[in-house]
Amino acid sequence: MKNDQSDSTAVSFVDEVIAIAIRERASDIHFEPRENEMIVRIRVDGVLRRIGTVTAELRERVISRLKVISGINLTERKKAQDGRASINENVDIRISTLPVLYGEKVVIRILNKLSRPSGAKSLGIEDENLIRYKRLLHSDSGLILIAGPTGSGKTSTMYQMLTELAHDEVNIVTLEDPIEYNIAGTNQIAINERVGMTFPAAMKSVLRQDPDIIAIGEIRDAQTAEIAYRSAITGHLTLTTVHTKNASTLLNRMDSIGINTAMMEGTLRGVIIQQLVKRVCKKCRGSGCEACGGTGYYGRVGVFGVSTFTDKVTPDRLRDADIALSDNCRNLVERGITTKLEAEHVLDFL
Repeated sequence: MKNDQSDSTAVSFVDEVIAIAIRERASDIHFEPRENEMIVRIRVDGVLRRIGTVTAELRERVISRLKVISGINLTERKKAQDGRASINENVDIRISTLPVLYGEKVVIRILNKLSRPSGAKSLGIEDENLIRYKRLLHSDSGLILIAGPTGSGKTSTMYQMLTELAHDEVNIVTLEDPIEYNIAGTNQIAINERVGMTFPAAMKSVLRQDPDIIAIGEIRDAQTAEIAYRSAITGHLTLTTVHTKNASTLLNRMDSIGINTAMMEGTLRGVIIQQLVKRVCKKCRGSGCEACGGTGYYGRVGVFGVSTFTDKVTPDRLRDADIALSDNCRNLVERGITTKLEAEHVLDFL
């Protein structure tokens, strides 16, 4: 992209940036105001790279355009805001604004339906992990925790599980903040605290809706942890995600938000710990080519460790999930799917 945008309109510039991001398989677009310009970067395979700049004269028009297409208040500049828009039948975008030193920073999350995994194997769940994963899907109640660091694909895994669980004989309800994709055969609730649709209020109503399976987008605090736990002990199969660097630290993480080990025993059905590694480009086998932008990588694949539980929840049993993830990662290196360098990033977390 050209750095000089003086001859471009805000509308055409925004359209061009979004088109480039979709073509390059980006997950996010960052518009970052600086003192005399605005930097535009996209995140591809987990890494940010600059694709252009906007002059100080044009940047307010660009931000206004982003607000217009996502239904965000144009005149509000001192508060963070969120919005959403549809680009075409396959691509939606979620827009977040945040006041910073030189204006408003805007981040666009690209939700491309065509890039969603289709099946557990497409996620990267294989071998013994896949057997345990399938076992979890046959649970009739209890709690399933999908754990991992930020940006490790936890939501994609939960969506895949819900897709496999959805059929005419069960009532699935989700509580999400925000909803990322529509899941056929489920009833998805968008949490919106501004209108009183909080997690507790939504959960109270959900329990009156005769649910079989309840999914809670993420355990973020004691309140959502309590909701997930109560859902599981009242006879519902409950799926949720939780931020933690590995399975071994999960007990400490849950205890810090009010769910101790004793409460989890008899309730926890399984833990899926996961991370993402870059996939070696199939065209150049890692040497760098036009298809992968010279990086040697094209796309990412999940690395998983799955443990199942029937009663006792112990650190050793959780450690088994970390060991399974480590084995999975080394196996991907041996098969040439990823590299030793990528594997080292994962193993550093264990």
